[in-house]
Amino acid sequence: MSLLNNLKTDNTIAGESDNLGGFSVLDSGIYLLTIERAFVQASAGGAVGLHLHTTTGDGRTFRTTLWMTSSTAKGGTPFYVDKNGDKKYLPGFLQANAIAQLTTGKEIGELDTEVKVVSLWSADASAEVPTKVEMLMDLLNKQFYGGIVKQVVNKNVKAADGSYVPSGETREENELDKVFNAETKLTVAETKANAEGPNFYDQWAKKNTGKVKDRTGGAKATGGKPIAAGNASAGAKPAAKSLFGE
Repeated sequence: MSLLNNLKTDNTIAGESDNLGGFSVLDSGIYLLTIERAFVQASAGGAVGLHLHTTTGDGRTFRTTLWMTSSTAKGGTPFYVDKNGDKKYLPGFLQANAIAQLTTGKEIGELDTEVKVVSLWSADASAEVPTKVEMLMDLLNKQFYGGIVKQVVNKNVKAADGSYVPSGETREENELDKVFNAETKLTVAETKANAEGPNFYDQWAKKNTGKVKDRTGGAKATGGKPIAAGNASAGAKPAAKSLFGE
């Protein structure tokens, strides 16, 4: 009996696929993102964040946390009060709400959650450990176009007083800047206004594609010149139409 007898393929098992997977900083551009995980979790200070694990059309990973509320000490609300006394929604809440609206037709606060156990990194254990989270099942496998920015930020280190200060070194990271519907490419504002076309999609792409934002206060990028990102998901099949149910 050959040692290869147990290595025959089975049509019911997915075979090899072509993708570049793994974590890498994406160039600034608009990407079609598929939501693999979407769960809410509170920080040590009580701020509630939407944790998104997504993949691009070519199999690369993009993860982000959208902080939807302030900390408990600051009221735990999805808004803040500006210097003029006006209430303003937190950017993280607006983005999370846009994703919910443009994929399910519901606001983020209207979605139900289910308790699931996932492996998450634990600083105390210095490893991934099984962790209970509140999963937003309605968002799983949904798609949206994400305007993603590559930016350079300071690497911070913990000071003696417990605060974090710049270390003098920098790193590159991605930030979700804008959300568009997977089929129409419209924003929430354009959808509500019954816009004829995705004007802001084109404007955003023209302004940001291939650019690197400096968030260091003067430090220069650690990498080379940025390349044009374009649409990493060209040819990918968009999700079924889902707007606001209007």
